[in-house]
Amino acid sequence: MVVQSKTYTVPEFQALEARPENASRILELVDGEIIEKMPSFTPSRIAAWISFYISQYILQNHSGYVTGEAGGYIMSAGNVFNPDVGYISKERLPQEPEREAPVPPDLAVEVKSPTDSKRKLRQKAEKYLASGTRLVWLVFPDEGVVEVYEPESDVRTVSGAEVLDGGRVLPGLTITVKQIFGNLS
Repeated sequence: MVVQSKTYTVPEFQALEARPENASRILELVDGEIIEKMPSFTPSRIAAWISFYISQYILQNHSGYVTGEAGGYIMSAGNVFNPDVGYISKERLPQEPEREAPVPPDLAVEVKSPTDSKRKLRQKAEKYLASGTRLVWLVFPDEGVVEVYEPESDVRTVSGAEVLDGGRVLPGLTITVKQIFGNLS
């Protein structure tokens, strides 16, 4: 038996997401397919640390907004992504939206959970860039490394005492990778 799967538009996705039975679920729209992000303790904890450092930067610079995994962004290709940590400048989003931000984040951070595949995460990083995101960090807890994606640049891998920086998105922000992973043991 062949099962036909429906592809969803952003308005259809938003209507489905708004149903009461989906209130506590984290859903994304990826190439017309609805994907549920599964919660996981360690990736959530790592994302919280990254959010903490970015929030400190924002408090000092009054530059934008930081979001967690429930903060969605509408991407240019009709996808709706909920990065584990997102940042968007006030310049690009002068007013907080009621629902998803109507534009991609400036920085997207995705922390690999046990149910994620590296391949899908890397494809997602490329989709972020294609939609206008200027900086993507893919965080791999099992390996203690972060892959850094920027438009028109080779992917960089940083680990240990090496520094993640905010580049042109968050100038002056620096976090060592071990600050993110330091308390894993």
